[in-house]
Amino acid sequence: MDVSKELVLGCLLYDFGLLAAASMCRICQAYRDSAVNERKARHWFQKFRSGDLSLRDKAQTGRPQA
Repeated sequence: MDVSKELVLGCLLYDFGLLAAASMCRICQAYRDSAVNERKARHWFQKFRSGDLSLRDKAQTGRPQA
């Protein structure tokens, strides 16, 4: 089963308030072990804590990939 990024981010937002590691474990048990890693979960939880509840990444500067 291929897990979309939006689905994983929605699960992280739903679990916001738990520890990032606990949320990561729940998502990996439900979908697959490589669905999300703890570092990414911590990154998104920090973003949510700052008040940004958007499930989109910020636009990046620099040269676009071809």
